[in-house]
Amino acid sequence: MSIKIVNGIKVSDEFPPVIDAIKATFQINPQVYFTYGDVLHNPYDLPLPDDIIAHEKTHMKQQGDKSELWWGKYLRDAKFRIEQEAVAYGHQYAVFCQRNKDREQRNRFLMGLARTLSGPLYGNAIKFNLAIGAIKHYA
Repeated sequence: MSIKIVNGIKVSDEFPPVIDAIKATFQINPQVYFTYGDVLHNPYDLPLPDDIIAHEKTHMKQQGDKSELWWGKYLRDAKFRIEQEAVAYGHQYAVFCQRNKDREQRNRFLMGLARTLSGPLYGNAIKFNLAIGAIKHYA
């Protein structure tokens, strides 16, 4: 595995060890990052802005040293998955808002995050308006 340090975190250009289980559960969009333990997996070589780093660092903390258990629960339990993602998206939104003071840009960003959280990537497991509230709650 090729690992480099970016903004103080380990980044791999390979898929995480649980990619087969992820693919069996979700339709993978090429615009996706993965975190397994303390490694951010970026196999599509996507940009790593500070808000994405904040999102993925949240997942690193959530997993701690129990990545395999966390991923198992994440893949089979929609409620758990949405709870974990709501916290991560909240942190991502907070970082975005720190550098963007324009209310319209903030709102567009929040709507995009809520569409993703409430959409097919996470199994359509939360309504859009509830996703907005959950993200704002953790921001």
